[in-house]
Amino acid sequence: MLARRVSAQHRAVFFRCLATLFESGVTLLASTQLLAGQTDCAPLAAAAQDITLQLSRGHTLSQSMARHPWCFSPMQLALVRVGESSGRLGGVFSRLAQAEERRSALLQRMRSTLMLPILISLVCLALVTVVAPLVLGGVIQQMGLSQQAMPWPTQILILFSTLLRSPWSWALAVPLLVAVGGGLAQLEKSERGRHLRATALDQLPGLGRVIRLYAITHFLQTLETTLEVGFPLLKSLEMSAQAAAHPLLEEVMPEVIEAVRSGVELDRALASFDFFPRLVVQGVKAGQEAGGLNSMLRHLSQLYNVEVEYASQTLSVALEPLVISLVGGLVGFSVVATLLPMTRLVDSL
Repeated sequence: MLARRVSAQHRAVFFRCLATLFESGVTLLASTQLLAGQTDCAPLAAAAQDITLQLSRGHTLSQSMARHPWCFSPMQLALVRVGESSGRLGGVFSRLAQAEERRSALLQRMRSTLMLPILISLVCLALVTVVAPLVLGGVIQQMGLSQQAMPWPTQILILFSTLLRSPWSWALAVPLLVAVGGGLAQLEKSERGRHLRATALDQLPGLGRVIRLYAITHFLQTLETTLEVGFPLLKSLEMSAQAAAHPLLEEVMPEVIEAVRSGVELDRALASFDFFPRLVVQGVKAGQEAGGLNSMLRHLSQLYNVEVEYASQTLSVALEPLVISLVGGLVGFSVVATLLPMTRLVDSL
């Protein structure tokens, strides 16, 4: 049975509760046992129950969590291992909770930005292609018009209605959609497919900027977190690129890491690629010169967190006229297709 992935919101609650219990003096065994019975996410509850069992058998927390890759990312496992070896496990739990809370908030904002326009477009499309032709069919039948006598907009509208109501259309469409979805899923698994998808989305006005800002924000948050708990810079850069999950960022990061390994300053290595905004490069440079890179990364991530929110709101506002135009066009086409048979009948009198 395939395991369902756990959302950022559920992981945030899990790590926040774990941090609170651990800092209150509750043992890890008791904490995970308590969380296993309280969380409402079934995969996470099962993982917490298994972690409790593994801890009781003498395994470490990181080893126990590694048995559930659908619940915990490699970066989180690495941070927990560092916390175990350094004795800062409580701080690691708090850091992981903060990171997941910020990620959940960003995802919610992006989803809310795109959900309403998509929902309105689908509803209007359904109304135009299903309801309007059904009403129009009765009007045409009462007027006694033949198929050839109907105007072409009316014929198109009725054709859409017929196709949508035909079981044969759905019988052909469903396997086709499954095949296309499977093909896209296989393409997404390949590095080239992910690169093509990321490049196409990055070129979209508005949406590409929001996605890139989200990746940069997550990259900065993860880099600050990993450096704070004691990871070396090169390893932190690699883990941060993976956590950002943007193919264009993952593509350039090996070259950034190689440049830093050869002695190039981090700000100059980041400036070599146009993925990172100038503000990030300047902020990293200032942080290095002042000896407070972690603090600067924290401020930059907070700044870009706000920037993502503003960009999402701007995208939502910009999509409203587009959605209104689409709805108006569909409704207008439906009205014209409905009235044309009546005007033709009146002209023939």
